Amino acid sequence: MYQSFIGLEIHIHLLADTKVFCGCKAAFGDKPNTNICPVCMGYPGVLPVLNEKAVSMAYMVCMALNCKLNEKAVFERKNYYYPDLPKNYQITQFEYPSGIDGYMDIKIGGEKKRIRIHDVHLEEDAGKMIHGGGKSRIDYNRTGTPLLEIVTEPDFEKGEEAEIFIQDFRRLVRYLGVCDGNMEEGSLRCDANVSVNLRGKGLGRKAEVKNLNSSRFVRKALDYEIIRQKKVLSAGETVVQETRLWNEARSLTESMRSKEEAHDYRYFPEPDLPPFYPGKDFLESVKALLVELPARRKERFLREYNLSDAQADFLCEEKTTADYFEETIKAGADPVKAALWLSSDVKKILNREKIGLSGSPLSPGRLAELISLINENRISGKIAKEVLEIVFKEDKNPVEIIKECGMEQVADKGELEAIVKKVMDDNPHVVESIKNGAEKQIGFLMGQIMKATGGKADPALAQKIIREKI
Repeated sequence: MYQSFIGLEIHIHLLADTKVFCGCKAAFGDKPNTNICPVCMGYPGVLPVLNEKAVSMAYMVCMALNCKLNEKAVFERKNYYYPDLPKNYQITQFEYPSGIDGYMDIKIGGEKKRIRIHDVHLEEDAGKMIHGGGKSRIDYNRTGTPLLEIVTEPDFEKGEEAEIFIQDFRRLVRYLGVCDGNMEEGSLRCDANVSVNLRGKGLGRKAEVKNLNSSRFVRKALDYEIIRQKKVLSAGETVVQETRLWNEARSLTESMRSKEEAHDYRYFPEPDLPPFYPGKDFLESVKALLVELPARRKERFLREYNLSDAQADFLCEEKTTADYFEETIKAGADPVKAALWLSSDVKKILNREKIGLSGSPLSPGRLAELISLINENRISGKIAKEVLEIVFKEDKNPVEIIKECGMEQVADKGELEAIVKKVMDDNPHVVESIKNGAEKQIGFLMGQIMKATGGKADPALAQKIIREKI
């Protein structure tokens, strides 16, 4: 009966070293009001200077989102008063954004869905207001931070789709190295416009939902808002066009302010910044910075390395992990075995030690060496886990560790035969029961053999010798 429409507005802080129109440091967590200057504070007579790195990153995102690149990018003044924007206007792109008419594909239940991108525009962020104790304080450090806004068309129908899009988009910008994607710190923020109408009647009256600082909250808030609007319409009432906040503690959206009238921001071209014309050399330099994007990389991993969907998802979640995996393969490791180790034992240790792969003692060459030692029957899988722990603790190569610790597997048939014979001679009643069909008793003999060899006997060879002797 009803149809829902959701459009997202995603803001990302670009990982430029300085602000977009001045030389102040762009960093999170510094002492309040220390990274400011007359330009970002809007003092009279100051002149903005465009940050080339921020522009380059903006065009990288546009290319990754399959946008049409505008032949010129014009900055304009968006005029409004708010205490966290000291000069009373925001420098942004309006009529001529960096990119328009793009798209990004997502997968919902195994089916591809295309989400259209309306535009991508570069602007400056506002400061941060802190309310509490009956007072309001402002930290202007964030004022002027390069902010890229990505506006989608209202192509989402439910919260799950928006959640998947946010997760995929976050992965994309982290791959590109343009944003750290930290939603808790606000470097990736999301607002959503939600409307519900009778099916086939087009867009309804929308409500904007803010305060969405995780992809899970996006899903929960949008699903709640859709149900709320359906109830309003079913009761014969009209949805109020307003801004609402997501209250996680109560799992509902709450009214913040009315948006019955559209704001007149009085946009006009920024007189102190000339239009930017991205020439051929500039665009070629941006293309050179692009990398294989996560969705395409996952498809290639599935095709080339015979991985499961879950393994490919895990490996491609972070570019550093995917790069490490391919370096391990170049060092000679079997892809499936490398994926298994990375997604299980290696992941467990990294989480426990709270470190990343790139800074760990386990280089791709060392992981490939560990897997090779198992393949050559020089160590068992169980011993390999012990070796892995020592690699992290002592920063040594696996081969060096097994030699120093005497961990190499007993795989010499003659040596193992003597051990098996002794164990069988010491347990004649067990041997007899095996001969009478009690196959499970082989496990007892294997336990004794492992005990005699300190767990270093080649299990397959030991079992083979037992059966031959019986």
